[in-house]
Amino acid sequence: MAFGKRQSGVGAAAQTFDVGLPAAPAASQATSGTPVATGSPLRWLVALLACGAMLYGLIASYGAGILRDHRLSGTWQPAYDLRATEGTCERTNFVITFCSTKIISVARPDQPAVIHKFMMLFSSGGGETLVPARSTTDRAAITVLYAAETKLWNRTVSFVSVAGLVALFTFGSLLLFWRSLNS
Repeated sequence: MAFGKRQSGVGAAAQTFDVGLPAAPAASQATSGTPVATGSPLRWLVALLACGAMLYGLIASYGAGILRDHRLSGTWQPAYDLRATEGTCERTNFVITFCSTKIISVARPDQPAVIHKFMMLFSSGGGETLVPARSTTDRAAITVLYAAETKLWNRTVSFVSVAGLVALFTFGSLLLFWRSLNS
């Protein structure tokens, strides 16, 4: 049929196009219950190790600070012997905010600076001042009051969400690695 030409008659409404596929798969082409994972086992092993390393790094570097802040919640007070310098909050794609500040001692300037970093989902720094704080029960624990009191639950939910997503990727790569070994 030429493009743009009208056809009259019975065949005009029901035209067929044969692509050469059989109507139903033959008995020899029956599919098995589980699809085979694409890619070599080495590729899935590398993905598993990378996701596992990211999960371990996230928990080791960020989880301990959140647990400490929950354990010492309600005991933070402003530390007047400390000063926060170089405090920045950087928001990425309107979703995640990374904040970092350097805390130095005013009383003992020879001590090295403590760098405090935290992240928040769906929240910005909002122009808040980053006030250094010290716990009344553990005097060695130093943090930023905004992170330890105001945004503690946001930080906790952010950590659980990101760790859960990375754990899901780790579990998925473990399943695909297992499936590629058994195929």
